[in-house]
Amino acid sequence: MQTSTTTTTLTPSALPKVVSRNRWFASLTAAQQTALLAVTKRVVLRNGQLLVAQGQSVRKRRDGMFLLVSGSVKLCSSSTLGKEAILGFVQPGQWFGELALLDGLQRERDMRSVGVSEVLIVESEAFAELMKDHQFARRVNELMMARARMLLSLVEDFTLRTARARTARRLVLLAYDDDTRSTHPRKELGISHDALASMLGMTRQTLANQLKGLAEVGAIAQGYSRILISSMVVLMAEASGV
Repeated sequence: MQTSTTTTTLTPSALPKVVSRNRWFASLTAAQQTALLAVTKRVVLRNGQLLVAQGQSVRKRRDGMFLLVSGSVKLCSSSTLGKEAILGFVQPGQWFGELALLDGLQRERDMRSVGVSEVLIVESEAFAELMKDHQFARRVNELMMARARMLLSLVEDFTLRTARARTARRLVLLAYDDDTRSTHPRKELGISHDALASMLGMTRQTLANQLKGLAEVGAIAQGYSRILISSMVVLMAEASGV
């Protein structure tokens, strides 16, 4: 079953707060924000529905750079044996999916809706037109550089940090939607132990031990398929450990 795509008429002032306060979007000029939103198309995804598939080339329709308005999108890769590795979750307000538009290569991971999700799409041809604005292209480059720095720091974590510090740091990143410059961290993380363990490359038992330790020092509290941030100050202190 295909999900219909409709052209949007959103303006910056009509955006939900979670979208308008995104640091990257806020860095654009008012004219750039208006031009970007003017070419978006809206799609609503069912629970479990693929937005794009690993190994897929960028399509001309219903594919491109994405903005998640509501819901959640899981980023994951699968081995030839069918084993899934969860790399992260996109949260409302985040832009994603632009890499394949820039390098012209295939999608490196599946992007799958968790629950019902609303997504705005800037299709490839519209994105190419926007990139003719050198200032907009510079903003996109800054977005990519911020992500590269984050990925390098996560690689460093695997080499230098303890399991507990790695766990705390990943929770901090999830709370800030992978943008620690944001001033609006989330207090509740809707994520299962299985998903978090996959993201960290840990067994479920190892993760459970790390979460228990973080709870004992007052950094977090645990609920069913969710983690509550009790103290961001304590959690960040734990994340800075080695």
